Amino acid sequence: MTESARVDQWLWSVRLTKTRADAAAACRGGRVELNGKAAKPATKVQIGDVVEARRGDRTIIYRVAGLVDKRVGAKLVD
Repeated sequence: MTESARVDQWLWSVRLTKTRADAAAACRGGRVELNGKAAKPATKVQIGDVVEARRGDRTIIYRVAGLVDKRVGAKLVD
């Protein structure tokens, strides 16, 4: 495990977006916040951070419990 990861890579790794490019576009479009502040694609995520991602009229809020280097299976994401 690593100590930090890019927010676009993390969003893709935990299956919030289909591609990393989609995750980066969401960040650039202002639809992703990290600890209450707008997140650029290269913003670093650490354990304990709160990530908010807006999808349509919904806001999905996650607390980062772990960092991963690669995309994980859907059963491992909670």
